[in-house]
Amino acid sequence: MATRPVACFIAVCDLCGTSETSEGYTPHGPTEQAVIDIVTEKWGDPSCGWTHTSDGRLVCDTVDDTAHKTAHEEAGKTITSCAMTVTFT
Repeated sequence: MATRPVACFIAVCDLCGTSETSEGYTPHGPTEQAVIDIVTEKWGDPSCGWTHTSDGRLVCDTVDDTAHKTAHEEAGKTITSCAMTVTFT
């Protein structure tokens, strides 16, 4: 069986250090921008998923922490534990 090493980028939350999404998997991609696009556009919707802040921080979709909520709100997102109530302002 042939093998080869493969390098990829993973998303890491700048606030808590997690690399997992609420679905329990680690998003990864061939470039930094690819993985940012993956986590910030959950199911192709930019109003869902992680937040890429104006100062360049990547913040996961955690909803039970004040620092995360603040980062999302400052970026114009409101995230709750109900997936159907994510909105952009």
